[in-house]
Formats: sequence, structure tokens, C-alpha cells
Amino acid sequence: MIRRMLVTASAVLLIGGSLAAPAQAEEPEVEVTSSVTTARPGESVTVTVKLTNIHGFSVLQPRARLFSTPRALADYATLVSCTGAASCTAVNDGNGNPIGYQGALAEALGGFQTATVTFTLALKTDAVGGVETLRGELFGSNYATPLIDGPQLTVHTESDLSVNLTGTPRFGLLVPRVDFAVDIRNHGPNKVLNGTVTATLPPGVSATSSDCTVSGNQVSCPVTNLAPGAGKTVTYATPLRLLNIGLPYKFQAARTATDPTDVNAANDKSSVECTVVTAILVSCR
Repeated sequence: MIRRMLVTASAVLLIGGSLAAPAQAEEPEVEVTSSVTTARPGESVTVTVKLTNIHGFSVLQPRARLFSTPRALADYATLVSCTGAASCTAVNDGNGNPIGYQGALAEALGGFQTATVTFTLALKTDAVGGVETLRGELFGSNYATPLIDGPQLTVHTESDLSVNLTGTPRFGLLVPRVDFAVDIRNHGPNKVLNGTVTATLPPGVSATSSDCTVSGNQVSCPVTNLAPGAGKTVTYATPLRLLNIGLPYKFQAARTATDPTDVNAANDKSSVECTVVTAILVSCR
């Protein structure tokens, strides 16, 4: 008499009283992948939903469904096209409001077969920023999986970078200098992906910096991946010549570029005025 027993994916197959090799783990029923992790209003995102029927029966009228949480996908993205499906349509809630999208396969999904549907989405131009978790589902007339979490998609729309410039005089017998610090802070709501803060020097004044790039009378300081609430400080130094004792020098620093868009111009600039009083005294305010 031959006994056959298949247990879990990590168990073994017992045939005729002898042990066979361990059974392999089943593939996930739904896998969601995205072409990007960050997008902005108006940009396109490609999301792929891979379906695997891990059962011996066929799933009838199978559809690959795509949603997101905490916001409904259809609230901030529209369906441009899809591939791998006979047709693609919106999925509505109980009140007829679109909440996601689905691609209907042309045929039943047989036992242990796979299928892939790729959705091309466009973020709405008025999309609000936030972090969304993409979710997929295999949905048929005779079987459906629970919603499966996939990757996160960050919608970037706006940020608020502030700039504060301070100057600290350093005494020197022949050439006094001023050490400048530029405090840069992101007040949110989104991360600053890339940005530049530029300090402008008065005529005849030079600068040195290990944090920024100096070119002529411009000191350009990069800002990358600055999270909401986070800040950074960059520094540069300027020697002040004694030929202009008593004359004020005005130094300025300003945000000159940010991605995403900065929505508050009121805190984008800062300035300091320094005066060489004597050979060993510099005043900054």
C-alpha cells in the first residue's frame, strides 16, 4: 500500500515510507511593483500586478486590481493605459465613486498559472502630497484574495525651506575675517529632494568654504534629501580688507531652487551687515 501525504510548504513528502525532498514554498498570489517610489503631480507611474493561482482549480473571470491606502488611488491618480489585460476599468465603491483600477484577463486563470497586468497612471495636477501604500488583489467570480500591500509611493507637491544667515567676526591684525553660518530648515510638509541656497558677497569680497561651491561673488550650497522638520548648517568664511574701514558690507543668503516647490517665500532670504571698525574690530548685525 502506498501512502502519500503533502503537508505545509516547509514539510516533506512521504512516499512509500521514505522521505522525499522538501516541498518548495508557494509563490505569493499577488505581487505589486512600481517603477518609482516618488512622483509629482503630472508625472506618470507604472505599476505592475503579478497574479499567481496557487490552487488546482481555475479562477474564473480573473481581474488584477490595484488600490492604495490611506487614500483611494483614484483620488490622486488617473488610469492612462494598461497591458496584459483584455480591458481595464475603474473600481467603484458602494456609492459609485472610483477608488482604484482593474485589468480583466481574457481567459480564466488556470491552476498554478501566472498573469501580469501593468497599469500606467498619471498623478493628477492637483494631487495633494502624502505617502501611499499600493495594494493589489486577485479578484474572480469564484475566488478572491485579500488586499496585499505592495511598495510605498510618495506624492511630492510642496515644501517650505527657511534660510537664516549669521556672521561671527574673527579678529586679525592685518586681515580680519567673518565666519558665516547658513542655517537651512525644511518646515514641510514634504521632503526637499534637491535645492540650492546661494550666498551673495559684496563687491571685492572673496570667500572660502568646504560645504559650498564658490564662484565669483556667489557661494552655492546644495540641499538634498532634507526631511520635514530637519535642518542643516553650512559655513563659509570671508576676509575683510582694511582699505574700507568704516564702510558696511552687506551679505545675503537666499533659497534659489527647491524640488518640490517652496510655498513660503517670506522665509527664503536672510542678510547680515558687517563693518570693519578698526584693524582688530569687526561688527556684524
